[in-house]
Amino acid sequence: MFFENEILKMKKLSVLSFCLLLSLVTWCANIVYPWRATTAIVKSGDSFEVWLNADQEQTINSVQLIGPYSTVDASFKIKKGSWVYDVTSENTYNINITVKVPANCPADRYDIVLNTSSGLVSSPSGVKVIKNYKSSYYILHFSDAHAFQKGSETVLNRISTIVDIANIINPELVFNTGDNLYRPAEDRMNQLFTGNAKQSTKGLNSLSAATFTVAGNHDFDFDKLDEKGFYKEKSDWWNTWWGLQTYNFKYNKARFMVINNGWDGFKPTQQIAATEAWLKKEGKGNFRLGTAHIRNKEMPAFDSIAQLDFALFGHNHHIASQNPALLNNKPIQYIVNSIRDNMEFNLYKVDGKTGTCVPVGSKTGQVVYIENPTDQKTPALYKPKLSLSYLNVNDGSSVSNTAIFVNKLDFAIEDAKVRFVMPKAKKYTVSKGEIEQEFDGENVHIVDVLVDLDPNTQTVVNIK
Repeated sequence: MFFENEILKMKKLSVLSFCLLLSLVTWCANIVYPWRATTAIVKSGDSFEVWLNADQEQTINSVQLIGPYSTVDASFKIKKGSWVYDVTSENTYNINITVKVPANCPADRYDIVLNTSSGLVSSPSGVKVIKNYKSSYYILHFSDAHAFQKGSETVLNRISTIVDIANIINPELVFNTGDNLYRPAEDRMNQLFTGNAKQSTKGLNSLSAATFTVAGNHDFDFDKLDEKGFYKEKSDWWNTWWGLQTYNFKYNKARFMVINNGWDGFKPTQQIAATEAWLKKEGKGNFRLGTAHIRNKEMPAFDSIAQLDFALFGHNHHIASQNPALLNNKPIQYIVNSIRDNMEFNLYKVDGKTGTCVPVGSKTGQVVYIENPTDQKTPALYKPKLSLSYLNVNDGSSVSNTAIFVNKLDFAIEDAKVRFVMPKAKKYTVSKGEIEQEFDGENVHIVDVLVDLDPNTQTVVNIK
């Protein structure tokens, strides 16, 4: 059975003893990147890096990408050394693995599984494989779940509803901008990322899009550490539970940059400097998006380096209606209202050719995703404004099926996605939309179809 990172479970300690214990801990082997806070995104046929903090003398025997329906063996190259991945915690990794994705690898989100001399090490849903860069694509944005905070008992149900809707909208990227989960433990993290089978909820790993998480002002061990100071210990805590607190990545000509401005008094000066160095190396592209937890805080300096075109934030739970706010006289700052207190996410669309990004549905980007937001504390009553159902069970047992989209949003969705799971050894046609890809899984045949949805309509797609 695959396992995630082994996590030290500590009794409540004083700040002094907590810091002493952190200095003595030797962690078991774990993937540092991509993991939890980050998803690698890579074209089939291209390569991506895996950063492993390996045990002494641990070797890598093979690398597999394991998706919902297929397992892909990937070639890889290894470099050993010691690299600091967080300048504040000073934590390091010691094996850099360059993984080559086979050219025939289906587009999907995959677990990364390393078969090592000490057993399996995995990063669930750690990489999103794509076939091509899209000329235009959606970005979906939510924030401030405050999961497991007292009074937030239905937050995971709301995340699950967003996951279902997002997988229909088919965004290329999802950003979660902080204040994530209170008092993390393996069970709580698993519920957030993999869902809760007993409650029929889906977690962040069920998003088909590459997904990225930001550190918020509540994202530290507040039972043991003060709000201000102890940034090395806070960084180590974030590394332990989430992974990277700052990172940058490319999507074709677009550049995406994440910093941590959430902690009281913390100055991400080194993170901004690292972003500047990364942009000099990779080039500034034609579109630059920056994200952090708090609007304005440290952002003018960040923008002066990155020359941002768009910026995403959480933190302020109720002021998304004021979007956009000015940053260095540019109207580019967008806040999303909190998951905890609202039934909303934000939606934006990027034009990859022109390097522009616009909010979708309204000038603020806000999307109320259920018809009855006053019932937010009663998940059984949720009525999603965008839904997908199948006439037959979608498990590969039927040679024909019908997908029914119901779009009660006041705007159109371009290239919404339906995945048909069909029997193998058949050739299929669809009544509407465009087949994006087909591939044989281990026991079934997968047909992914893209279709445009008009506002306030029902759309039917038949496959046979």
